Amino acid sequence: MAATPSAAAANPAADPTSEKLSVLEKTGFGVGDLASNLLFQTFNMFLLFFYTDVVGLGAGAIFWIFAVAKIWDMVNDPMMGAIADRTRTRWGAYRPYIFLLAIPYGISAYLLFTVPDLSDTAKIFYCGFTYILATMIYTGINIPYCALMGVMTPNIQERTAVSQYRFFLAFAGGWLINTFMVPLVTLFGDKPDSPTYNEEIGYDPVSGYPTAMIVFGVLATLLFFMTFFTTKERVKPVVAQKSRFRDDWNDLMGNRPWFILFISAVLNLGNVAVRNGAMIYFLSYCIEGGSTLLFTVNFGFFELEVTRTVLFMSLGQLATMLGVLPTKYLTKRFDKRTLYIWFMVLQGASYAAIYFVPADNFSLTMVFHLLGMFCAGPGPVIVFAMYADVADYSEWKNNRRATGLIIATILFAIKGGLWIGAQFNALVLWLIGYTKETATNPEVVHGLKLLFTWAPGLLAAGAGILLLKYTISDAQLKQIETDLQARKAAADA
Repeated sequence: MAATPSAAAANPAADPTSEKLSVLEKTGFGVGDLASNLLFQTFNMFLLFFYTDVVGLGAGAIFWIFAVAKIWDMVNDPMMGAIADRTRTRWGAYRPYIFLLAIPYGISAYLLFTVPDLSDTAKIFYCGFTYILATMIYTGINIPYCALMGVMTPNIQERTAVSQYRFFLAFAGGWLINTFMVPLVTLFGDKPDSPTYNEEIGYDPVSGYPTAMIVFGVLATLLFFMTFFTTKERVKPVVAQKSRFRDDWNDLMGNRPWFILFISAVLNLGNVAVRNGAMIYFLSYCIEGGSTLLFTVNFGFFELEVTRTVLFMSLGQLATMLGVLPTKYLTKRFDKRTLYIWFMVLQGASYAAIYFVPADNFSLTMVFHLLGMFCAGPGPVIVFAMYADVADYSEWKNNRRATGLIIATILFAIKGGLWIGAQFNALVLWLIGYTKETATNPEVVHGLKLLFTWAPGLLAAGAGILLLKYTISDAQLKQIETDLQARKAAADA
């Protein structure tokens, strides 16, 4: 159980927790995650398919590429958090990294989806190098970005509001990818005279994917610059705080709420990675008429052809965006932990239910998909506010603040969950013998269906149920907030 905070109180008139952030600053922070998701969602949803069906890598090779990249992540994630915590500039501790790495982040996304004309062995090494490079730059920009929310304001309700803006815009980035990635790849790959033109799909993926990534990479870079210029760091470390990494690490190991969130993050992002990575395979081989054209939308310079696949992906992301909207209202009336548990369990049950829907019943499949995606909306908003709460709890308990390290380890858990999910997908494809040629075999189709339904469903539900062990209530957090302000007021005096 968490200890009960003391009843110390700060002067309300001078209490910075009452400060409200402007809509511009909340939006400016939020577009940083829109930028992240323009690329993150692309990696998560299309990279495995790109490696298997465009580059032609075997599932076994992909499995080992992901494994090596994650071993390196185990080193550089906490390292980046510790570095960011010790950074002192006129722009703050975390914002400078967002500015400095915005352009390299966009470039790395382009390189990841570029296929040089190399031998099969050289392609494996190229894909491994560019994947590790992209994940390193992701670490360098996203650990400071995630930590930034914890120092923009100490007010727990404002943090929830900031988190709501963040994830609405993050899911908007996901919607853009779900809706426009395939049409843009088709548009830029419309080169029938290209030697890599694929008549079966009607475009050249070798030129289509990297050109589409230029568009999304440039947009992501500009949005990260907006985050840098519109946000401010207000919560400062304790003036007399010791900065030894060993002390910060020992504090972390004694923080049970952090540990619960860490494991939950692994499970939840495993759910995201498994489902998103399996979605293209499911829509291609497990439902009837996935490529059926429903209608077109004319944008002037190109027509968006809305197939069942595009509609499924686009409406699902819109449902998640809608799920974000009531979060602030709900967190004012219910404990964050309770809300998170319910939404995650309902999400998992909806995903699993799709397994029982016949392949020709697209409408019912869509209903369960939209329900699950709606329930996926509030979860990240709630839990990322809880990460900042855990940093407050650690400072209250140990009189030292290490927001960057806490966020770094949570981001490591997130990336760990994504890695486990990607590894699991690659392993399942490997075990069921998936290739483009075997994709329609009944046993392969059944494996793909399980991969898209029951696997993410169990992971999502488990991530929620685990929080029954989380020990910090919202009422305790309010008192911790008051205690910390009292300490800082006393130190300033």
